[in-house]
Amino acid sequence: MSEAAKRAVPKSEKGVPGKKGTGSYPMPDARHAAAAIGFAAMHHGPAFAAKIRAKARKLGYAKVSDLHRAK
Repeated sequence: MSEAAKRAVPKSEKGVPGKKGTGSYPMPDARHAAAAIGFAAMHHGPAFAAKIRAKARKLGYAKVSDLHRAK
């Protein structure tokens, strides 16, 4: 996702709404939500990934197991 595309995603659809650009974890769809969960776990650990996962659920992206199979 380009920086311009990341900026175009509304704050309400970001895992970290106050952060701009890289590391904001934009989640405009289920595939991006699954990627955000994976990146959060890899770079920040399981506790932070749980926060991103909760945000994804709040946005209506099903169960986590479904997110990892999103296509």
